[in-house]
Amino acid sequence: MICIYEGDGLDRLSPLCDLRPAFDLRCGRFTLLEKLQFIYPRERFAFWVRDELQELTAEVHPRCGVNEGVDSDCLFLSAQAILDEALPVTGDEALFIHEGRVVGFRLKAAAAQRLGSVRSLSFDLPEHEVKARVVEWPWELVEHNAGELLREVEVRGQKLEARSQKYGRGEEPGRIERGAAVVGDRKKLHMEAGSRVWPGTVVSTETGPVFLDKDAVVRPGSFIEGPCYVGPGSVIDGAKVRPGCSFGPQCRIGGEVEASLFQGYTNKHHEGFIGHAFVGEWVNLGALSTNSDLKNAYQPVQVSWQGKTIDTGRLKVGCFIGDHAKTAIGSLINTGTRIGTFANWFEPGLSPKEIPAFAWGSKTRWPFGHVLSSAHKVMSRRGVTLSPAYERVLRALYAASSRGPT
Repeated sequence: MICIYEGDGLDRLSPLCDLRPAFDLRCGRFTLLEKLQFIYPRERFAFWVRDELQELTAEVHPRCGVNEGVDSDCLFLSAQAILDEALPVTGDEALFIHEGRVVGFRLKAAAAQRLGSVRSLSFDLPEHEVKARVVEWPWELVEHNAGELLREVEVRGQKLEARSQKYGRGEEPGRIERGAAVVGDRKKLHMEAGSRVWPGTVVSTETGPVFLDKDAVVRPGSFIEGPCYVGPGSVIDGAKVRPGCSFGPQCRIGGEVEASLFQGYTNKHHEGFIGHAFVGEWVNLGALSTNSDLKNAYQPVQVSWQGKTIDTGRLKVGCFIGDHAKTAIGSLINTGTRIGTFANWFEPGLSPKEIPAFAWGSKTRWPFGHVLSSAHKVMSRRGVTLSPAYERVLRALYAASSRGPT
């Protein structure tokens, strides 16, 4: 059995995991959870998450137990872990670490039964250094993205190509229209059922593979450089997509995007630049919204977090945008900015480095009734119903954010 747990330090990933467990964040083609499920296809999974996310997590992952006791030998894995090799599920009790970060631990049934929460882990376990990464900051997801795309698309390419030949009833294979150009190895362009590359487009696999998932569309005037993943139903519309981008399901992408992740259901349909960024779900970026990802002085980017200044040690760090956030036309987003969940930013000039959740500009706050109404409208446009469990998570976040910084 495998139990994926949320431990301490999740606030460092805010706002990206405000409305989801950390293991549902995307990096590469897959979420962190999907990567583990790929490594352990035969194992039973359970989750330990924050109390406020228990009901919603059970709704999203109905086949897995959530916040339940463990009564068998178990491998516990951090919700923020990316494994480079499988760890044995059974064996002696052990603590797995990588460069000082806890990847997980393994317990026998008796010890697992006594474990009420990973926050109270008091067992003295022998340590083992393993090949893995533990994501602590949002920019680490961005940093890992291109490498994960190479691992997940190119290394497993034969399996993906083989799967692409199997279509369901009424499904058509992906197709490249006459007048579209593929530069580089054609075998590195993977197309699932219903995907389509229109005339007047260029897809380059010279810098890495490109994966178009089911019903993904690349429209005229677009240029895509791999490695890149375009999720189910997403549309690349007259966009310049530079290497290292991942777009989840049902995104609309225009303008220029470089080395960025879009969790899903997000609109960046107009001109403007987004680079080295992580953009959540249900975000709408107004026309010409642009972020900075490099300081003029070519110095490492600093970010604001809970009133502190954090030096990322990276020259290129863009922005991190929470779910349902919105920017007005012509918005200018500062280097290393965090935009909170449901923030609505429309102020002129360069943004501050931190915009709180539910902000309405720089001075006021969205009333919760308007928040809920907006969410219903936005989600229904993609055929998604806002569930009672989702609403309860929103209410809890709104109440918590009114008491202090997000």
